[in-house]
Amino acid sequence: MLVIALKMLFGDRTKFYGVVLGSFLCTFLITHMLSMFNGMMARSYALVTDIPQADIWVMDPAVRYADEPIPISDNALLRVRGVPGVEWATPLFTGTLRVRLPNGGFQGALVIGVDDASLIGLPSNLKQCDPQDIRRADGVFVDVIGARTSLALPVNSPAWAHGPARVDYTGETRPLHLSDEVMVNDHRLIVSGFVDLGPRFLAKPVLYTTYSRAVAISPPTRSLLSFVLVKAKPGEDPTAVAREIEQRTWLRARTSKEFCDDTYWYYMLMTGVVSRIIFMIATAVVVGLSVSSLLFYLFTAENAKYYMTFKTLGTTDRRLVGMVAVQALVGLWSGFGLGTGASCLLGVLLPAEGMPYQLTGSVMGASAGAMLLVAVVASTLSTKRVLKLDPSDVFK
Repeated sequence: MLVIALKMLFGDRTKFYGVVLGSFLCTFLITHMLSMFNGMMARSYALVTDIPQADIWVMDPAVRYADEPIPISDNALLRVRGVPGVEWATPLFTGTLRVRLPNGGFQGALVIGVDDASLIGLPSNLKQCDPQDIRRADGVFVDVIGARTSLALPVNSPAWAHGPARVDYTGETRPLHLSDEVMVNDHRLIVSGFVDLGPRFLAKPVLYTTYSRAVAISPPTRSLLSFVLVKAKPGEDPTAVAREIEQRTWLRARTSKEFCDDTYWYYMLMTGVVSRIIFMIATAVVVGLSVSSLLFYLFTAENAKYYMTFKTLGTTDRRLVGMVAVQALVGLWSGFGLGTGASCLLGVLLPAEGMPYQLTGSVMGASAGAMLLVAVVASTLSTKRVLKLDPSDVFK
């Protein structure tokens, strides 16, 4: 009977393709929307993942996530270095400063100052430069996306001028090039290299320079140290070292994973953008589930005459339920495979800047669970209709 059920499913190609198309759309919407959401949220803690050398991040106790540091005293660096289990500790500056362009425009940028001696904090994926180039006079590394978008210069750049300037955003622009100049807080910086960071959760250009230069160009305040990056000694548990740092310095110390989780959940719970995205994903899921269930139910309804014939010939209700379940699993799971493949292909082909994509096992599990739910709902609705059929109707 199962073979007959499959022949019924494949025999009417129009209805079969309709069932597969419904499950394909459902799977594609769920998989792709969740993968894009994962890709976007993974960039919310990009500051932490871009510095894999550090096991522990030390900060002010009031800091809740990576993008809003609270400056701490410079002597915190020395106190952290004296904690047992710490192999090394280096300073890190992060702050949003305004970048002035030759056309008179301003653009807020994230300025990151890395340790002058070790350059710990500098990403590894550098373009057109060497790590030592950041030590050049007034040198700065610019992220690739920011260099060709928000920090793009006019093709015919005017000479630098003090005071008010007429701003023109309509002219032709070009990406930043090596040796181009920008002004940050009235300090000249010269582009000496580029960094390929990929898209970030907050669309803001990123500038890398040395810690001492970043402190020098920042507005003067009592404290400018944003984070202390810590490496645990070999054999030491980073979590235990972090708790020891907290006990001895009264600062907040989080392992890289803990700090990523803190930032992730801050954006999840505290920002309205994430809640709106989740609402759109939920809408796509509901629409996909409804379409898939409805198409399979219509398939069963249009084949009701065959089920009545089987009941007339003495087929038990259990066998009929099995036939419907097999048809649902084969039709819907065929669409599941096609939808997952299409989502992966689109994620590879589309540029990551505008469409971040991260397919994980949890996303696959959620998509598979949704399709299993579709199969159960569609089978239940269709089975009820089949079981209510009167065998005598076949003769009418």
